[in-house]
Amino acid sequence: MKVELHMGGWMINMGLVGLYRVFEYGRKHEIISEEHKHSVTVKPWGIELDTEVLPQLPRAYFLYLLEEYSVARRECERLDAYIEQVKNEEQFKNHLTAIKKVISDTGTKIIKYFTHETLESILKQIKEIKKYEQVHQLEEHIRTLKQVYSEPKINEKLTFNYFKHAILKPLFFGQVSFLNVSKNNLDFEGHVEEFYNSYIFPVVNDLYLESVINDSHSMEEISSLLEKQSEYQLFRQLKRAWKKKTLEEVREYVKTEINKCLLFNERLAFYNFEEMVFSPIGVAKDKAFNFSWYFNGEQPRPLSSLAKLVLLFAPIGSTIYYKNEGINEQTERRLYAGFVQTDATFAEVLQKNNHFRELKKKREPFNKIVSQLVQSVKKESEYTVDHLFFLEFFSDYDSKKTHLHYYHLPMYLAHYFKQHADRLDYIKPYDYREQFVQSVLRGADPIHVIYHYLRDCIKNERSTNGPYIAVRERNRILQFKKGVRDMATTDKRVTALFMQGREIRDAIIRSSGSEKKVTSIAYRLLNAAKAGNRKSFMDTLLRIYMSTDRPMSPIFLNALHERDLDFATVANAFIAGLLANQYKEEQEEVQA
Repeated sequence: MKVELHMGGWMINMGLVGLYRVFEYGRKHEIISEEHKHSVTVKPWGIELDTEVLPQLPRAYFLYLLEEYSVARRECERLDAYIEQVKNEEQFKNHLTAIKKVISDTGTKIIKYFTHETLESILKQIKEIKKYEQVHQLEEHIRTLKQVYSEPKINEKLTFNYFKHAILKPLFFGQVSFLNVSKNNLDFEGHVEEFYNSYIFPVVNDLYLESVINDSHSMEEISSLLEKQSEYQLFRQLKRAWKKKTLEEVREYVKTEINKCLLFNERLAFYNFEEMVFSPIGVAKDKAFNFSWYFNGEQPRPLSSLAKLVLLFAPIGSTIYYKNEGINEQTERRLYAGFVQTDATFAEVLQKNNHFRELKKKREPFNKIVSQLVQSVKKESEYTVDHLFFLEFFSDYDSKKTHLHYYHLPMYLAHYFKQHADRLDYIKPYDYREQFVQSVLRGADPIHVIYHYLRDCIKNERSTNGPYIAVRERNRILQFKKGVRDMATTDKRVTALFMQGREIRDAIIRSSGSEKKVTSIAYRLLNAAKAGNRKSFMDTLLRIYMSTDRPMSPIFLNALHERDLDFATVANAFIAGLLANQYKEEQEEVQA
């Protein structure tokens, strides 16, 4: 039987991309049999699926995850990196401590499940290594460890534990089916069987029931199916409900009593959209007070078994990566799932998400990812660009917490990233650049990032070229939003303000011989700018120019009337200049 899986919201699109990736993986690695190699075909509207291939998908699903998140590969790469660092004699002790901890942590996890004499012996011998002269012994032990990690049974167990308890459970599904703690002892075949019983078996039976109800000419055929598959709990319930009904009455019952699926509207819905189906935005059935269907307080949003299956592939359709949230000491590292959503064809959605995943694997910053994704944009496809957005979420099933971020890419922003994204590379360190770009994509003013950035530069004596670039790029984005495309004039104004700051700084140091006075003035101006207090800012500025006996440029009048530049740009460009060259490492060109 062939069924059409149409694209819809980001959630179902994520599942469809994952389903296609698993099928392709299974096809290339001959997990999918020869006769079913064309069972999934890409259509402009989504995927056409031949249900005959469904029983082969669980094996492909788990093998895909085993390869994608192989703990053996990850640990071997980590050990290779450490062994290069530990060869540095001066840093030997620091790196040795780190490498011992990594080896001990992984070794403890393995010994918890397996008795391994070689591993236990290696762990004891590594504890005895304390001097640089023993580095060759350490290298030999690490070679043996890498062989231990790569043993199939060990890699399989550690990898299953990782993707189940670090990704699938907290980010997507909670403790449903094979993710339940009671299934922790299942081996590979046990996981495949549990997947089939929980997801494939209901889909096959539900689709067959729909077909029989639509095509049969008598009640006997429906009763026969319900009797034959009586181990399926749903069928036992329907058998009791339809015991004395005629075929017409059953069809009327289906039409009036059974809801249609929320995500695939033509399918019958025997399940509900709950947190066990997709925990980032799902709610437990008994707490879903605001999610009733057709004003029926006892009916949550209905879902078909087919949609439930597709959502199980969402973790594979998304891109999983770590991300730092917050700035400086408030930074928290969290695991995020990201996805690129667009109104284009399924092939293009797939291509953009494959590209997104590859860029994230290379740890490309967000501005590079956005600029590369819009490089292929042509004028005639502007509608598509206008409906392109990035989505990412962090979710913790245990604490019932989800952070969901939408990053919309309107047309003016697409043009900006195409022309100027590489300029953002000068915003360092990396965290400020990510915060800047993500604020812009959320439609928010990144000015709060610049304030943090400038304060950090004053406090920690960082280079101030980064804040200057951030101020200039923020102004460019504001100009693009107004429809301005030629940045030459407005860039000159921002640069002029920056240079005014540098000149005033030099004058203050010449007269006072102290850099502390510059820092004090910078703090005062930054506080006034952050508070939006133009009067205080201009008052301080007038005093500075009077004390240095220099004429004040009329460009500062923009702080009051904002005709050419807004107050924040005027203030922050000047402050960045005031701090420029304050420190010896300040050598970069502002014309970047």
